[in-house]
Amino acid sequence: MDIYTLTDLFGWMTAINLGMFILAALLCVFANNYIARVHGKMFGLPAETIKATLYGFLGIYKLLFIVFCLIPWIALKIVSKCM
Repeated sequence: MDIYTLTDLFGWMTAINLGMFILAALLCVFANNYIARVHGKMFGLPAETIKATLYGFLGIYKLLFIVFCLIPWIALKIVSKCM
């Protein structure tokens, strides 16, 4: 696998994960009460706990997205321009 194939792979990984992150963030913003109500009934948790968990989920997802998708893609773009 050459560097250009890896760059394309990480580019698609970045695009797909960014789309999934935006979808999850929009759901957490606009359907927050619905999500809290459904999960509250399923697991018997208060809404505040569920909202805090969703906030933590978005933070961890964003961190993992940056570390494992975005930064490697940027690094590969820089290296491939130097070749």
